[in-house]
Amino acid sequence: MNSYVKIAITGGPSGGKTTLIEALKKELGQKCAVVPEAASILYRGGFPRFKEAQGIVHAQKAIYYTQKELEEMISTLSQKSLIVCDRGSLDAIAYWPGQADEFFQLVQSSKEQEIARYDWVIHLDTASSDFYDTTNTIRTETFPEAWDLNSKIKHAWEGHPRRVVITHNEDFLSKMTTSLSVIKAIMAHKSADEIKKELL
Repeated sequence: MNSYVKIAITGGPSGGKTTLIEALKKELGQKCAVVPEAASILYRGGFPRFKEAQGIVHAQKAIYYTQKELEEMISTLSQKSLIVCDRGSLDAIAYWPGQADEFFQLVQSSKEQEIARYDWVIHLDTASSDFYDTTNTIRTETFPEAWDLNSKIKHAWEGHPRRVVITHNEDFLSKMTTSLSVIKAIMAHKSADEIKKELL
Protein backbone atom coordinates (compact mmCIF):
# COMPACT_ATOMS: atom_id res chain seq x y z
CA MET A 1 0.00 0.00 0.00
CA ASN A 2 1.21 3.51 -0.84
CA SER A 3 2.32 5.76 2.00
CA TYR A 4 0.80 8.73 0.20
CA VAL A 5 -2.57 9.85 -1.15
CA LYS A 6 -2.57 10.58 -4.88
CA ILE A 7 -5.16 13.01 -6.26
CA ALA A 8 -5.79 13.89 -9.91
CA ILE A 9 -7.15 17.41 -10.31
CA THR A 10 -8.91 17.56 -13.64
CA GLY A 11 -11.75 19.29 -15.45
CA GLY A 12 -12.40 21.46 -18.46
CA PRO A 13 -10.26 24.41 -19.58
CA SER A 14 -10.53 27.46 -17.30
CA GLY A 15 -11.91 25.42 -14.42
CA GLY A 16 -9.41 26.69 -11.85
CA LYS A 17 -6.95 23.79 -11.73
CA THR A 18 -3.82 25.95 -11.77
CA THR A 19 -5.20 28.35 -9.15
CA LEU A 20 -6.17 25.45 -6.88
CA ILE A 21 -2.77 23.79 -7.18
CA GLU A 22 -0.98 27.05 -6.37
CA ALA A 23 -3.26 27.47 -3.34
CA LEU A 24 -2.44 23.92 -2.23
CA LYS A 25 1.29 24.63 -2.39
CA LYS A 26 0.82 27.61 -0.08
CA GLU A 27 -1.73 25.94 2.21
CA LEU A 28 -0.10 22.53 2.65
CA GLY A 29 3.55 23.37 2.06
CA GLN A 30 5.83 20.45 2.81
CA LYS A 31 2.98 17.92 2.96
CA CYS A 32 2.25 18.27 -0.75
CA ALA A 33 4.13 17.40 -3.96
CA VAL A 34 2.77 18.48 -7.33
CA VAL A 35 3.02 16.57 -10.59
CA PRO A 36 3.01 19.27 -13.29
CA GLU A 37 0.78 19.06 -16.35
CA ALA A 38 2.58 17.03 -19.01
CA ALA A 39 0.81 18.73 -21.92
CA SER A 40 2.00 22.18 -20.84
CA ILE A 41 5.58 20.94 -20.48
CA LEU A 42 5.54 19.43 -23.96
CA TYR A 43 3.77 22.25 -25.78
CA ARG A 44 5.77 25.01 -24.11
CA GLY A 45 8.88 23.04 -25.05
CA GLY A 46 7.93 23.16 -28.70
CA PHE A 47 6.12 19.85 -29.25
CA PRO A 48 4.16 20.32 -32.53
CA ARG A 49 0.39 20.77 -32.36
CA PHE A 50 -1.37 19.35 -35.39
CA LYS A 51 -5.14 19.37 -35.82
CA GLU A 52 -5.06 16.25 -37.98
CA ALA A 53 -6.10 13.03 -36.23
CA GLN A 54 -2.69 11.37 -36.57
CA GLY A 55 -0.97 14.38 -35.07
CA ILE A 56 -3.35 14.30 -32.09
CA VAL A 57 -2.66 10.58 -31.62
CA HIS A 58 1.10 11.18 -31.37
CA ALA A 59 0.63 14.15 -29.04
CA GLN A 60 -1.68 12.28 -26.66
CA LYS A 61 0.67 9.29 -26.55
CA ALA A 62 3.57 11.62 -25.73
CA ILE A 63 1.51 13.32 -23.01
CA TYR A 64 0.47 9.96 -21.53
CA TYR A 65 4.01 8.58 -21.26
CA THR A 66 5.45 11.88 -19.99
CA GLN A 67 2.74 12.09 -17.36
CA LYS A 68 3.23 8.49 -16.28
CA GLU A 69 6.97 8.99 -15.76
CA LEU A 70 6.44 12.30 -13.93
CA GLU A 71 3.91 10.69 -11.58
CA GLU A 72 6.15 7.71 -10.82
CA MET A 73 9.23 9.89 -10.29
CA ILE A 74 7.57 12.42 -7.98
CA SER A 75 5.53 9.82 -6.08
CA THR A 76 8.70 7.80 -5.44
CA LEU A 77 11.20 10.56 -4.70
CA SER A 78 9.19 13.32 -3.00
CA GLN A 79 8.34 11.36 0.18
CA LYS A 80 5.28 13.58 0.61
CA SER A 81 1.99 12.39 2.12
CA LEU A 82 -0.04 14.05 -0.66
CA ILE A 83 0.69 13.79 -4.39
CA VAL A 84 -1.37 16.22 -6.48
CA CYS A 85 -1.47 15.61 -10.23
CA ASP A 86 -2.27 18.46 -12.60
CA ARG A 87 -4.65 16.39 -14.75
CA GLY A 88 -4.92 12.62 -14.89
CA SER A 89 -4.17 10.06 -17.57
CA LEU A 90 -7.81 9.50 -18.53
CA ASP A 91 -8.10 13.11 -19.70
CA ALA A 92 -6.54 11.83 -22.93
CA ILE A 93 -9.84 10.16 -23.84
CA ALA A 94 -11.48 13.59 -24.20
CA TYR A 95 -8.93 14.62 -26.82
CA TRP A 96 -8.49 11.27 -28.55
CA PRO A 97 -9.73 11.33 -32.18
CA GLY A 98 -10.88 7.70 -32.21
CA GLN A 99 -12.43 5.19 -29.83
CA ALA A 100 -11.18 4.91 -26.24
CA ASP A 101 -10.33 1.24 -26.78
CA GLU A 102 -7.80 2.27 -29.44
CA PHE A 103 -6.05 4.52 -26.94
CA PHE A 104 -5.85 1.82 -24.29
CA GLN A 105 -4.53 -0.68 -26.82
CA LEU A 106 -1.80 1.69 -28.02
CA VAL A 107 -0.57 2.48 -24.49
CA GLN A 108 -1.06 -1.14 -23.35
CA SER A 109 -3.41 -0.28 -20.54
CA SER A 110 -7.13 -0.26 -19.65
CA LYS A 111 -9.61 2.11 -18.06
CA GLU A 112 -9.51 0.01 -14.88
CA GLN A 113 -5.71 0.28 -14.68
CA GLU A 114 -5.79 4.04 -15.20
CA ILE A 115 -8.53 4.54 -12.60
CA ALA A 116 -6.45 2.53 -10.12
CA ARG A 117 -3.53 4.96 -10.49
CA TYR A 118 -5.38 7.65 -8.52
CA ASP A 119 -6.83 7.42 -5.01
CA TRP A 120 -9.10 10.40 -5.67
CA VAL A 121 -10.22 12.54 -8.61
CA ILE A 122 -11.41 16.13 -8.27
CA HIS A 123 -13.15 17.53 -11.33
CA LEU A 124 -13.46 21.31 -11.63
CA ASP A 125 -16.10 22.37 -14.15
CA THR A 126 -15.19 24.94 -16.80
CA ALA A 127 -16.15 28.50 -15.88
CA SER A 128 -19.21 30.06 -17.51
CA SER A 129 -18.77 32.11 -20.68
CA ASP A 130 -18.65 35.35 -18.66
CA PHE A 131 -15.67 34.10 -16.65
CA TYR A 132 -13.88 32.01 -19.29
CA ASP A 133 -10.15 32.83 -19.23
CA THR A 134 -8.59 33.41 -22.65
CA THR A 135 -5.22 34.73 -21.40
CA ASN A 136 -3.52 31.31 -21.19
CA THR A 137 -1.32 31.06 -24.29
CA ILE A 138 -1.38 27.24 -24.20
CA ARG A 139 -5.19 27.22 -24.28
CA THR A 140 -6.55 27.20 -27.83
CA GLU A 141 -10.21 26.27 -27.19
CA THR A 142 -13.17 28.59 -27.66
CA PHE A 143 -15.72 28.57 -24.85
CA PRO A 144 -18.07 26.08 -26.63
CA GLU A 145 -15.08 23.79 -27.31
CA ALA A 146 -13.98 24.10 -23.67
CA TRP A 147 -17.44 23.21 -22.38
CA ASP A 148 -17.56 20.21 -24.71
CA LEU A 149 -14.16 19.06 -23.41
CA ASN A 150 -15.38 19.52 -19.85
CA SER A 151 -18.23 17.07 -20.55
CA LYS A 152 -15.93 14.60 -22.30
CA ILE A 153 -13.42 14.65 -19.44
CA LYS A 154 -16.22 14.12 -16.93
CA HIS A 155 -17.42 11.14 -18.98
CA ALA A 156 -13.89 9.73 -19.25
CA TRP A 157 -13.61 9.47 -15.46
CA GLU A 158 -17.00 7.85 -14.90
CA GLY A 159 -16.61 4.78 -12.74
CA HIS A 160 -13.94 6.15 -10.41
CA PRO A 161 -15.21 5.29 -6.92
CA ARG A 162 -13.80 8.43 -5.29
CA ARG A 163 -14.50 11.24 -7.72
CA VAL A 164 -15.79 14.62 -6.55
CA VAL A 165 -17.23 17.05 -9.11
CA ILE A 166 -17.12 20.73 -8.14
CA THR A 167 -19.53 22.68 -10.31
CA HIS A 168 -19.05 26.18 -11.67
CA ASN A 169 -19.66 28.97 -9.20
CA GLU A 170 -19.79 32.63 -10.20
CA ASP A 171 -17.94 33.34 -6.96
CA PHE A 172 -14.54 31.89 -7.94
CA LEU A 173 -13.17 32.28 -4.43
CA SER A 174 -15.99 30.08 -3.09
CA LYS A 175 -15.14 27.45 -5.69
CA MET A 176 -11.50 27.41 -4.55
CA THR A 177 -12.50 27.36 -0.87
CA THR A 178 -14.76 24.37 -1.53
CA SER A 179 -12.00 22.59 -3.44
CA LEU A 180 -9.49 23.13 -0.63
CA SER A 181 -12.04 21.87 1.91
CA VAL A 182 -12.52 18.69 -0.12
CA ILE A 183 -8.78 18.03 -0.18
CA LYS A 184 -8.49 18.63 3.56
CA ALA A 185 -11.37 16.21 4.09
CA ILE A 186 -9.54 13.63 1.96
CA MET A 187 -6.43 14.05 4.10
CA ALA A 188 -8.64 13.60 7.18
CA HIS A 189 -9.61 10.18 5.71
CA LYS A 190 -13.27 11.02 5.13
CA SER A 191 -15.14 8.79 2.70
CA ALA A 192 -16.37 9.85 -0.73
CA ASP A 193 -19.97 9.66 0.49
CA GLU A 194 -19.21 11.89 3.49
CA ILE A 195 -17.51 14.48 1.30
CA LYS A 196 -20.30 14.51 -1.27
CA LYS A 197 -22.89 15.00 1.48
CA GLU A 198 -20.96 18.01 2.74
CA LEU A 199 -21.07 19.52 -0.75
CA LEU A 200 -24.88 19.32 -0.96
